[in-house]
Amino acid sequence: EVNNKDEANGGTCRNEKDEANDSEFRQDSFNGDLRDVKFAWNKLCFGPTFEKLKLAVFSKTWPIGAGPGGMERHASTIYHALAARDHEIHVFTVPSDRKPHLDIHERNLHVYFAANDHGSVNCSLAFEIFNKINANGEFDYVHPESVSLPHWRAKMVPNVAVTWHGIWYEIMHSNNLKSYLQIKMGLCQALAPMTELQEAMPRLIEEIRFFSFDKQHICISNSAGEALVNVYQLPKRNVHVILNGVDHTKFVHDPEAGARFRRRYGLPDNGSLACGRIRPLGKKPVLTLNYPSIVGTAVVKEEFGYTFSPNVKSFVDALELTIRDGPKVMQKRGMACKEYALTMYTATKMASSYERPFSRDC
Repeated sequence: EVNNKDEANGGTCRNEKDEANDSEFRQDSFNGDLRDVKFAWNKLCFGPTFEKLKLAVFSKTWPIGAGPGGMERHASTIYHALAARDHEIHVFTVPSDRKPHLDIHERNLHVYFAANDHGSVNCSLAFEIFNKINANGEFDYVHPESVSLPHWRAKMVPNVAVTWHGIWYEIMHSNNLKSYLQIKMGLCQALAPMTELQEAMPRLIEEIRFFSFDKQHICISNSAGEALVNVYQLPKRNVHVILNGVDHTKFVHDPEAGARFRRRYGLPDNGSLACGRIRPLGKKPVLTLNYPSIVGTAVVKEEFGYTFSPNVKSFVDALELTIRDGPKVMQKRGMACKEYALTMYTATKMASSYERPFSRDC
């Protein structure tokens, strides 16, 4: 049980910033079993936990250098954060650049690169290492990132908790909608959606096979959690929503880095620069597709940005509204995004939330 208004597991829950924000962004209080929570656990404030966990993680890749990749970046962030909180973390994975690298051992974080000839995770080799470590003290939980652990392996280990970065049911639905619009506009052949569907079905089946072996399911959006409960009929008490976070000590405004970037590529100081982003984070108002995994999870208020349906007219209308609002409104919305992000999307908030489903009592 947790009381979010006064304390959570012995720690103070509310601070001055919370009081200033009032209840506009946050839940005021929660009393009861965490498994009955119907909103993202990031909205709760947890106190310190005195339970030190030993976790085995299976991740498809581990980030090397500055290459893009949302899931591996999330994995690196959450496991560095959990290791910093004195939990023992063992990650079985492969490097994102598919090149040979030495294993990583940084205090409580241990990353084992177990690749096959194709650069993917060699499950047999990974489990050899897993079994040796497990023999010296059993893991409290085995945590695959999405279906990074085959279902026939998952049934061999107890206490499996999986994080779903995407549900193939949702992905197929979105792809079918996109293909329908492309066919309507003459941008692709009518058979293209069928090809995509045939390629997606094995992944969907693999996903369904995985469900019976999991004790806990962690979703990174409200809509993914709803799909698991309403479509796949998983028990509500086994499905939890914990939104992704970033290391806010590194994800900061850095004018010096910006100046170095301009000098490196010969860009004038007074020139405007437009850059794409992997994710719409960081003190910026958002212009994004009106998908349920975004609206209601990230863009929870109109003051945070603009949404549009996946068609040209809706996109143009949203752009015109953005231009009409102008820089002052955009700056105000950007600051609102920043304040909200600091209460919801930090690595420490994410790690604190992840400790609860991994608890031996959960």
